[in-house]
Amino acid sequence: MNTSVAIMHIRMKPLPRRHRIAHLRALLRRPMACPARREELAALLRDEMSAPSSCGDLRA
Repeated sequence: MNTSVAIMHIRMKPLPRRHRIAHLRALLRRPMACPARREELAALLRDEMSAPSSCGDLRA
């Protein structure tokens, strides 16, 4: 399966933020033939992790 990163981002949007981050990390662990795709996924992961949480910090 060779889904573009833009389409992948749209498909993962309904998932909770922590699941999106987990999926992106798992995808980055897989071997890839295209280094550009890895860079796009890494950029998407950085954006996802740096974005403010929508519900705030729930830890006490």
